Formats: sequence, structure tokens, C-alpha cells
Amino acid sequence: MSNYPSVQKNEPATEPMEKPAPQGGGRVLVFCLSLVVMVLITAWPHFFGTTPDTMDHNAAMVLMLGMSCGFVYGIGFTPKLRLWRWLFSGWSAIGLMLLGLLMLWMK
Repeated sequence: MSNYPSVQKNEPATEPMEKPAPQGGGRVLVFCLSLVVMVLITAWPHFFGTTPDTMDHNAAMVLMLGMSCGFVYGIGFTPKLRLWRWLFSGWSAIGLMLLGLLMLWMK
């Protein structure tokens, strides 16, 4: 016999409420669009303009914000706070990327 009391594992009072991210084609599409934007910006930076004076930095910022949101949504991360869930949704990522492209073409 040992002198130590038996150790009991206590069950948590409530189960954690984590629901898995949906594995739909939308996440894959948004992730692939983000990859295309990343490769476009990396391989061809003159997409935003030929000289620093003609580059549209606002469009680049909006396009890269959409790309970042697309990566977060595409890998399956779902924030708990409603504001962050809305910002990192697929719709906002696609909308920001389209807005950035529209800003470039309207210049």
C-alpha cells in the first residue's frame, strides 16, 4: 500500500463550446484568391504603379488587408468575438480584395 491518496480526475463542469470550422469550398476559394494576390504583389510589384509617385498606396493597403483576412479565414480560424468574426469572414475578405482592385482600376 502506498501512503499517497488516490488521485481522481475531475471532469469539467461544462464542456468547452468549440465548434469546428466548416470545411466548405468557400474557404479553399478565399485561400486561393489570397495566394494569387500574394504572388501578384510579390512577383509584379509594379502592378500598383511604375514609380513611387504613381503607385496607389491606398489600394495596396486595402488589397493586402483583404489578402490577410482571406488567409485567416482560409486556414479555418474562427474568432470568438463577433466583430473579429465579421472582419475575418470570407465575404469581407473578398469584398476588400475587390475594393482594392476597383480602387486601382478607377485611378
